[in-house]
Amino acid sequence: MSSRKTWLIALITITIATWLIALFLLLSRMSSNTIAQAQQLPTLMVFPSAIPTGTATTVPTATNTPLPSQTALPTNTSLPTATLMPTLTPTLSVRLLEVTAVMPGAYVEPTGTPFPFGTNLLPAPPNPIEPLPDATDEAPPFIGWYSFESDYPTVQYSPVRWTARQIMQASEGQYHRYEGVGTATFPFEGEGLRVRYVAARNMGIFEIVVDGQVIDTIDAYSSELMFPGTRVYFVGSGQHILQIRATGQRNSQSEGITVGLDAIQVYRADENTLIIPPPVEANTPLATPQPARSIELIQAPSTVMPTATSFAPAEIMVSVVIAYDENGNREVDPAEGVSGIPVRAVAAETNQVIAQGVTDARGYTQLLVVTSSEVRMVVPYFGEVWTIPISSTTGNVNFTLLLEPGNQPGIVP
Repeated sequence: MSSRKTWLIALITITIATWLIALFLLLSRMSSNTIAQAQQLPTLMVFPSAIPTGTATTVPTATNTPLPSQTALPTNTSLPTATLMPTLTPTLSVRLLEVTAVMPGAYVEPTGTPFPFGTNLLPAPPNPIEPLPDATDEAPPFIGWYSFESDYPTVQYSPVRWTARQIMQASEGQYHRYEGVGTATFPFEGEGLRVRYVAARNMGIFEIVVDGQVIDTIDAYSSELMFPGTRVYFVGSGQHILQIRATGQRNSQSEGITVGLDAIQVYRADENTLIIPPPVEANTPLATPQPARSIELIQAPSTVMPTATSFAPAEIMVSVVIAYDENGNREVDPAEGVSGIPVRAVAAETNQVIAQGVTDARGYTQLLVVTSSEVRMVVPYFGEVWTIPISSTTGNVNFTLLLEPGNQPGIVP
């Protein structure tokens, strides 16, 4: 009886153990499938345009329900939660494409920019024609040439001891003078400048300074009182500062160092006038002569066609003898000359009479022909013509008309 009971307890124990092992294997397989599925989930890629706004939903962690038995089962590892990326707001951007093309050997010929229609181009300010308009009598802007007298309000003297002098020969009848080292300053606007000053036996040397640069030095000495003007200076457009500096120096023949300012003349171009001076060529020799690499003829003057050059007018003394050969010796003998026969010199090209004469009792006449072209000597009565070539520019030319005795007319005109 006890052995049967023992066997039954062993059978029950084996059965329970078998079921527990089967249940353990089943749970282990289920847990392995769950983990494999969790590992095969694709990685979540979040793009700015596809990120949803709001709260991210996390994947719930699987929880095992404990069995009635007290045997501890393995717990499942929780799946990784998705990390929420920050929301990006797309912005509008502009892409600029810059292409730089380098073409070796390609040359684009420069073209000139045309000036507006009606633009008056000048190489330099025009010369003033006096008397000029007085700026004291008009209001700015001053267009063209204007004269600013020595007492104009904006002319400042340093030191202030420049004295005014009245004289009829000066511009507007007065000028300012100073004996010593001093400066007269005048601001102006324009492209051209000219200074009228006083020249006399006691005048010294002064400088003309524009914008801090000395543009001329004037020796005002003269043996007699004069009020000349300097040359016209081109100073460029815009506003400038003029200074007339009395240097305190003088000519060796001068009796003093006085400087006298008569008037300041300023030229300002209008809106349609543009002053473009010709370029100044600087002839600076190099230390070592360099050979020219290449010479390219860009522009050349037009080809001058050859023309015939006329000869200079020349004086030719032409002598003509007309006679009847009465004795038949083929020579002009005394008393054989025919008088009163007209002889003419005419231009071969135009048949214009240049000179004419009449034979005397000897049958002789002499003509002075001044011409630069071919000449023909004509005896109209007998129809005789001789040609004087242009090569016969100097000396005497002789012609003899000897008539046959049988042809002697009864009456000679």
